[in-house]
Amino acid sequence: MKLFIFDMGNVFLRGIAIIREMAESLGIDESSLRSDYSLHEGRLMDGSMQPDEYYSHLEERYGIQVKGDPFLDFFHPVADEDILRLCDDLRRNGNRVVVGSNTFAPHWAYVWKMPSRPLMHFDALYASHLIHIAKPEPEFWQFICRAEHSAPEETVFIDDLEENCNAARSIGINTFLYKGYGRYARLESFIGAL
Repeated sequence: MKLFIFDMGNVFLRGIAIIREMAESLGIDESSLRSDYSLHEGRLMDGSMQPDEYYSHLEERYGIQVKGDPFLDFFHPVADEDILRLCDDLRRNGNRVVVGSNTFAPHWAYVWKMPSRPLMHFDALYASHLIHIAKPEPEFWQFICRAEHSAPEETVFIDDLEENCNAARSIGINTFLYKGYGRYARLESFIGAL
């Protein structure tokens, strides 16, 4: 048996980008908002900053009023059914399949309520804002491996960001960068070769 850790955004969920629409709705230059968000993303993802705190920061920095819940208002992902079928197949073959994702409360709540119920295809769920550790910190994967009683060399991590794959690989985890043309077919081949 192997442990498979799947990232959520751009792996089994598509259409997660929100910054462009958020910038337009708030009247903030997109590149400025992206730059500002990057400074606070880590704290949002590990749960040490709440979305409301970030909205207050935006109001103060840009002299605007944030209405609604922009992180949620523009978040409308779609489940990748091919990946979810692959997860089901892996589980049927006796593997443990879990989510290991950087996310925060509004998005996590939204995914739970999606009609397609993507989270039901996994044995366990490790969301950064709930475990208070975010990728690419090595402790993120160490936490999951300990909780799942899996050695790094018996663990496989699938993510769309090279930085995260490199960090997981640095502690001995097998990784697959889920990005680029033909990524699903390449993932199937990668898993078949394990």
